[in-house]
Amino acid sequence: MASNLPVQDPLSDEEIEELDDFLLDAEGIDESMNVSMLDGFLTALICAPKLILPSEWMRWVWDTERGKDSPNFSSEDEAGRILSMLMRHMNDITRTLSQAPEYYEPLLLENINNGNPIPILDEWCMGFVKGMSLDEEGWADVAVTNPQWLSTIFLYGTEKGWETLLARDIPLEEHIAMSEKLTTDVLHIHASLKALRESQISQARPSTVSKRDLTADNNTQDPAGLCPCGSGKKFKLCHGEPGRLH
Repeated sequence: MASNLPVQDPLSDEEIEELDDFLLDAEGIDESMNVSMLDGFLTALICAPKLILPSEWMRWVWDTERGKDSPNFSSEDEAGRILSMLMRHMNDITRTLSQAPEYYEPLLLENINNGNPIPILDEWCMGFVKGMSLDEEGWADVAVTNPQWLSTIFLYGTEKGWETLLARDIPLEEHIAMSEKLTTDVLHIHASLKALRESQISQARPSTVSKRDLTADNNTQDPAGLCPCGSGKKFKLCHGEPGRLH
């Protein structure tokens, strides 16, 4: 099925670093995702059978523990740029999985290891598991019918998995092999849930968040409704309040 997403360039290495720096250093958020966890989280949302809108998932990007805290943007321009980069990255993952799966790769951090980099799976897998938690019922069938597709993700992304890793002391070669297996697992999951996703998308258009959304006046955004930034606050008490950025 042809994608109807707007054509946008993927984030450059500099933009990925900028987004990561913001997530780690922004005022108002202490339990935010880093860029690798974000990549895993967005990938799970894209693969999921249930359509989950930004107003539902974005708050977990800022606060992985409670989904309550939100960043203190320094300006409207900064808010627009950060949110635009989030959505561009999500759209890029979506388009790659749908149109060019042979080029898909999870965004993993690396341990420099004296010039012999070792992929770090934990953050990415934790992000994927967090994404699954937003639709536990929808993911239940995958976990039961094809547990092999989630075995590496659960191994590196859950407390139970970490206990297993410590007990087994997995060799480096096996660790690298499992990092490569992640790509194949995601492709299997994405393809297997395609029909369910398309059914959801046909019933509701995915929402995007832009600077215009966040600074719209009360004639275009329900002031009693939730702000699309994902803060969980009413629009009139968040980005709908004149001159206010949270």
